[in-house]
Amino acid sequence: MNVKVRMPKFGISKKPNGQRGWVKELLLTILATSISIVLTFGTAYLIERHQKLAARHQMAMMIIHDIDESINQMEKVDSILRDFDDLQLKILQGKYSGPLMMAKAELIQRNPAQIKFAETTERIFTSNVDTWSTIGKADFIDNVSRCYIKRAEFQKEVIEAFHNQLWLNNSELKVDDLDSLLNIDSGFFVYYATNLINSMKAANELNKQIMGVSDKDLEKFSTQIVGFDQEELDSLEKVMGNEYIQRLTTKDAAMENYLKNKDTMYPDKGSGGK
Repeated sequence: MNVKVRMPKFGISKKPNGQRGWVKELLLTILATSISIVLTFGTAYLIERHQKLAARHQMAMMIIHDIDESINQMEKVDSILRDFDDLQLKILQGKYSGPLMMAKAELIQRNPAQIKFAETTERIFTSNVDTWSTIGKADFIDNVSRCYIKRAEFQKEVIEAFHNQLWLNNSELKVDDLDSLLNIDSGFFVYYATNLINSMKAANELNKQIMGVSDKDLEKFSTQIVGFDQEELDSLEKVMGNEYIQRLTTKDAAMENYLKNKDTMYPDKGSGGK
């Protein structure tokens, strides 16, 4: 008996043209939607990232600028203290050309308490958590915090401490005779102030490096801040210490000579007492 077996045909059957067009259109729609989503969210991410980096840079600029301005104010204090110290030595060496009562007044006028620090930026930095989030760099935040701690130390241990050498309060003098004014160790305050200023300059140079802030970004400043490493700071402190000791020795000798011979040194200019 002859049995005919029909074998199946393998292969892909052709779809009707209408069905192929529908599938193609669906795929194109999905692809277009996916691209649109990627572009929308990708663009939004890039814009947000750009805005965040710009805000971080602007915030860093504001803080670094504030610290630079603080350094400028600290240097003004340093100049006042040096003027006081120089005038003391001039009087002690018999080189002062005016009446001694005027010398007393000139010394009292050289009071750094007139110098003030702006505190707005510091308050924003220390009290606003969003500021830290915007900056997003822990090393910068820590270093800036140390800068403001040093500024507070300068305010208390240099400006206020020296003011308290002269005044009991803002209306009553603590010293009312020239000899007491000449006994104030102004050289120590110069030494203390200079070391804090150098330390602040070094710290703010590090701030610039951390945040990638260039001198061009800070072109509004008239002077360029010079960075110091710790070895240089230690060397500067040693030099300032030696200068302080030498200055103190010179003034002690001048004071001894002044007390013995002030009537001869200033015979016609008054005793400079109360």
